[in-house]
Amino acid sequence: MSKGKQKYAVVILIIICCAVMAAVETLIEPAYAVKSAVKAAVFLLLPLIFMKAVKIKTFGGSLSFDLKGVLRLFALGGAIYLLIMAGYALTRNIFDYSVLVESLSKDQNVDGGSFIWVALYISFCNSFLEEFLFRQIAFIRLAELSSKRTAYIFSSLMFAVYHVAMIGQSFPLPLLLAALVGLAVGGFVFDLVDEKSRNLLNSWFIHMFADFALMTVWYIHI
Repeated sequence: MSKGKQKYAVVILIIICCAVMAAVETLIEPAYAVKSAVKAAVFLLLPLIFMKAVKIKTFGGSLSFDLKGVLRLFALGGAIYLLIMAGYALTRNIFDYSVLVESLSKDQNVDGGSFIWVALYISFCNSFLEEFLFRQIAFIRLAELSSKRTAYIFSSLMFAVYHVAMIGQSFPLPLLLAALVGLAVGGFVFDLVDEKSRNLLNSWFIHMFADFALMTVWYIHI
């Protein structure tokens, strides 16, 4: 398969994966454990099989870390956590987050007893699955087959649109639009920190901190 065809194949793969999971989460709505297993299959196993079939190397780049790099990641992750919490603090009197959290908890079948396990899964496992698809495949590999600009735009937009499709029924329109912009910017930042190393470890680490903040807000209102 030529490089040009591989590029379009990767784009189609990402769109299909997102569409399948959007349908599973919003239409089929299986039990959380089942949904998590399906997401692992769609966001990880399917892309691995596909990349092998079209002869595209899935992994590459440097996996090395140094103390300075680790400290930088902690600083950026902490900054993202504080930014999200600050945004929450500034808007908590504008948006009724308790209603939003109640809707999300009902959709995900989450209560006080199961929250900790769901929060751990989302922060560590779910974040990895998303970084693998949107960063390792949709950005790093796509950038090798097309231009970096195309990879930045496509991966960031798909990351945002996928999440908005998940939360669209729960968020009011102003908050939904803000989430779309915020997620696209977040996706761009995740791409940026992975560009040099060409692996998902940096963005996965930062993604976890963003999820820690979201889980904090969820826990406050659960």
